[in-house]
Amino acid sequence: MLKKVIYRLLRHRHFWREVGFDELSELYVSTMFRSLSISLTGLFVPVYLLQQHFSVTQILLVAAWYFTFRAAFADWLAGHTVAKIGPKHTMLIGYVLLIISTALFLTVPQVHWPLWLVGGVWGASASFFFIPFHTDFSKVKHREHGGKELGFLNIMERIGNMAGPLVGGVIATVFGGQVIYLIAIVLLLAGLIPLFRTAEPTRLNQKLEFKNFKIDHLKRDFLSYASLGVETTLTNYMWPLFLGLFVFIGTGAYVKLGFITSLSVVISIGSAQLIGRLIDRYQGRKLLRISATINALVHLVRPFVSNLPLALGVNVANEAVTPGYRMPYVKGFYDTADDLTGYRIVYITSMEWVGSIVKATLYWLLVMLSLVISNRSVISIAFYLAAIASIIIMVERFIALKPKRKY
Repeated sequence: MLKKVIYRLLRHRHFWREVGFDELSELYVSTMFRSLSISLTGLFVPVYLLQQHFSVTQILLVAAWYFTFRAAFADWLAGHTVAKIGPKHTMLIGYVLLIISTALFLTVPQVHWPLWLVGGVWGASASFFFIPFHTDFSKVKHREHGGKELGFLNIMERIGNMAGPLVGGVIATVFGGQVIYLIAIVLLLAGLIPLFRTAEPTRLNQKLEFKNFKIDHLKRDFLSYASLGVETTLTNYMWPLFLGLFVFIGTGAYVKLGFITSLSVVISIGSAQLIGRLIDRYQGRKLLRISATINALVHLVRPFVSNLPLALGVNVANEAVTPGYRMPYVKGFYDTADDLTGYRIVYITSMEWVGSIVKATLYWLLVMLSLVISNRSVISIAFYLAAIASIIIMVERFIALKPKRKY
């Protein structure tokens, strides 16, 4: 039913590409289920761990191990797996790992799993999702209409993100935080179903070939992509931690966090399609720079938030500008992967790996700082670093984002 609705919405834009749209629709639907599951749990991970009496240092350690496992082996292993068996089957492994990760979080109060295991499996699940997902979407999207397709993908992701926090917040408040992890597992299983309606989009039994892969002209790509990842993880992980510690204190933390997140996401849903059209009209770089600059200012305000209205205002501002820099960036990223004939998987894997190294280093730094300074100071520093990262995103030089010349 949902697939038919998607088809009717986009049929007039992609009537000439019915087969390709089937592949895109699978990614749209699967992404919605996964984002719904992630938003049920991922948003609440710091708050959940706080309520299980984890210290801030321990919560930061979970994130540090998450990226350390990715940098140490999971990113490269995922890249090799994509080359061997294709992105869809690799995503299947990622879903299984995420279900295992969810089960670890669910049982951590009783079993007291080691932090390296909890963070490591969680991180590996991300490697085995994002690398094949980027490979799949960059392969099946259409270059001339990539902005529109990214806009719709963003909408489907945000629908999941909108429903998840509010529903998860209510469920966690009424039944306890562990219940949302059980529901998340069911949703992850549902997200697997659409992926295998069509064949793998890439050639199988490949090997990652690094010979003649020249990285000199890709240095800005690596720097900007790592900065995008730093900004994203600090927003998604440190902001709920800050709110749970200093703003939403007490039993209503889940509901309040879910409320402001769900309400704010409505803003980004409304702007996604407009932004997609602007990208396809070669306005992507201008949009990216304006949005990233405003986003940096939003990060500088975060440490001073002290109540629900201010938290809501910051969330709304963040959700309003996030599609403005993220969607153009991803468009440029995917088109660059298209241009590197024979090196798509190598490029995507390398970008994720460099990002994981930078983020692992950052979180280990925050772990060490948490041992010597106050929790508020550590989190404030994280927000300032996110502001800097937001500015560094603008060093990209993607050809796809160049303004269209007028002749």
